Amino acid sequence: MALPDKSPHSPAALRLYHGSDVAIEHPDIAFNTGFADLGQGFYLTDNYAGARSRAYLRSRRMGSPAGIVSVFEFDETFVPWATWGREAPTLPDKARGPHFGLRFEKSRDGIIAWANYIVACRQGLTELAGLGDPVIVRGWIATEEIEMLYAGFATAEEIAELLDPAKLLVQYCLRDQQLIDQALTFVRAEVLTI
Repeated sequence: MALPDKSPHSPAALRLYHGSDVAIEHPDIAFNTGFADLGQGFYLTDNYAGARSRAYLRSRRMGSPAGIVSVFEFDETFVPWATWGREAPTLPDKARGPHFGLRFEKSRDGIIAWANYIVACRQGLTELAGLGDPVIVRGWIATEEIEMLYAGFATAEEIAELLDPAKLLVQYCLRDQQLIDQALTFVRAEVLTI
């Protein structure tokens, strides 16, 4: 099943940001080869301030003269979404196919699912039973509480009591190059002087 044709400026387009020390006009998932929070892919956020902060940190770490926020539009209607909360994520039969997205319920159960999924992804286990591997994951940016879970100092249930999904920064991990090429449109790069 191929993804639909790209339509510029779709009414469903989300404004997303990537903070770095270089402009990224043509994202390539091959550059992220590690076992990251939501798997191998291109990471973005819908929070401009969060992307700016990441750009400043990255530029300082790399010794670059400026941070850069790359601005994109993403059409999230390119794939059907499975939502994970109390129940395991499922897709309607008519939406079944090789391409789907995963997002987490904005609830205590969604936090538990997200936290456990991060631990699995950091071990290279990104596939979902009965569904396969999502081409995009929408979750939250890992917090200190996630690090406590990963280190074995807390359970997902314990950290879910400490976190409010409304206060967490959202991140998207686009894990399929075809999806990036068809549904993500580069808008501009903003240079941030340090």
